[in-house]
Amino acid sequence: MSVLHGGSVLLSGGMVTTATQSRLAAVRFADGRIVEIGDLTPKPGEAVVDCSECLVLPGGIETHSHLDLEAAGTVTADDFATGTRSALAGGTTTVLDFATQFHGESLMEGVRRWHEKARGKAVTDYGFHLAMTQWRTEFADEMAEVVAAGVTSFKMYMAYRDSMMVDDDEIYAALSASSRAGATIGFHCENGLVIDALVREELDLGHTGAFYHQRTRPPALEREALGRLSMIAGLLDAQHYIVHLSAGETIDEVRRARQRGSKVVAETCPQYLLLDDSLYGTAESDGNDELEVRQYVMSPPLRAPENLDALWSGLADGDIQFVGTDHCSFNLHGQKDQATDFARIPNGAPGIELRFSLLYTYGVAAERISVERFVAVTAENAARYFGLYPRKGTLLPGSDADIVVYDPRPRWTVSHDQLHDNVDHTPYEGRQIQGRVRDVFLRGQHVVRDGVLADDLARGEFVACGPPDSDIR
Repeated sequence: MSVLHGGSVLLSGGMVTTATQSRLAAVRFADGRIVEIGDLTPKPGEAVVDCSECLVLPGGIETHSHLDLEAAGTVTADDFATGTRSALAGGTTTVLDFATQFHGESLMEGVRRWHEKARGKAVTDYGFHLAMTQWRTEFADEMAEVVAAGVTSFKMYMAYRDSMMVDDDEIYAALSASSRAGATIGFHCENGLVIDALVREELDLGHTGAFYHQRTRPPALEREALGRLSMIAGLLDAQHYIVHLSAGETIDEVRRARQRGSKVVAETCPQYLLLDDSLYGTAESDGNDELEVRQYVMSPPLRAPENLDALWSGLADGDIQFVGTDHCSFNLHGQKDQATDFARIPNGAPGIELRFSLLYTYGVAAERISVERFVAVTAENAARYFGLYPRKGTLLPGSDADIVVYDPRPRWTVSHDQLHDNVDHTPYEGRQIQGRVRDVFLRGQHVVRDGVLADDLARGEFVACGPPDSDIR
């Protein structure tokens, strides 16, 4: 399979779609950048790709992945080689992964280690957020160095005591420092102290099965944490965002905060839009089902079915601004099956390759969101918020030629053996999909042709993020 190099390329006959409009037009790109869009005719010798009856979309931006992450005494199944390969096959051309500062490290040590993990392996372009597993007073000064290095978003956890959880006063100090540095912080919102109490209660009763994971992390604890965070951030007028929002009642907290003028934005994930807590079975489920249930152990857990409609409405109405996958892949066999109780099961699920197809099928084709909104929540809003716009996330002259040709006509069924990740399952097995990612261009390189990844994939480039823009919906 060849990859287009040099010269100009014309994508003709497709429906060119951005977050604000769709129109029949042609897109010309050369030297890795879009040159012009409009009613264009081929130039002599120009390569032409027929996009008739297809959508021509900006390459997707994954806002939330954990590649090559050490966690729960193991390492995620996907590193930057397999994770970004899977992302590319699914129409994602830029991955923003969570670099992590572990206890005892400086902030820049965390960033440098993630550069080592990604360099020479990633086949998408990539950037980083920086997750802080603790707060130390010197971090207030170190944040400026991280921002100068092109990482303008951080992360803090309000759960996982003794490993990552931070206290309210530390959140205040971090938000104060991030505001001075011109950065933002994403928060994992759950009340970790109450979760720990609920876990102890269930284990003391001899309840060890995966079913009890969701029993110990009710949605009220997500809502409470977000409300507490909003109060703290409001004292500082600080930019911040909510990662993997999972419950309808939490959206109400986001709405109230934004009505008060808060600079908060929110992300959700396909699993919270499509899967529900019935997949955990019941407390009386046969032990033979335990391994099946363990694939759905993630935090926050899956919620009751009524939350799905609430999240889709929040996505359509602009209360949720982007969709990431929280791709944190652990094998069922050899990783998730090794835990002796629910509290020790590695948390996370794969999903990076299916984000585009799932959002199109159950969002656009199901008439829950418009195709323009699809572009906003899979590409443009992330580009704007993380300071990559207009280089990424849109189709404009001068933008990188990160382009997806999506054919809405085919129908197919998800089967894990068709995917490109390095994990042994997908939580979406058997799902019906409308349309497919037909072609993908990364900075003008034809990396997916007729649904097949190129053999000679080039290495992805690190993209430095700029100041966050919270004026998105």
